[in-house]
Amino acid sequence: MDSNKEVSIELLKGMLLENTMIKVDANSIDEDTILFGEDGIGLDSLDALQMIVAIEKCYGLEIKDPTTARDALQSLGVLRDWIQRRLSTP
Repeated sequence: MDSNKEVSIELLKGMLLENTMIKVDANSIDEDTILFGEDGIGLDSLDALQMIVAIEKCYGLEIKDPTTARDALQSLGVLRDWIQRRLSTP
């Protein structure tokens, strides 16, 4: 686990754009944008899996169950906070 790795909204947005089949303008996504569901930007379960793999590669953090994934991947701000908490926990 690399606790020195930066966790920024821009980095996570880049990860999102690179690893998902997102169909919205990147400029319309901010830290509070909902990622899944009718109120969100339309990500699906395959996109979630791709993001989980990207997070594991980048930060060395595993997301092992669907509940944790759902909680962590609500928005980029929630994801950033989730990653920062995991990285700061010994």
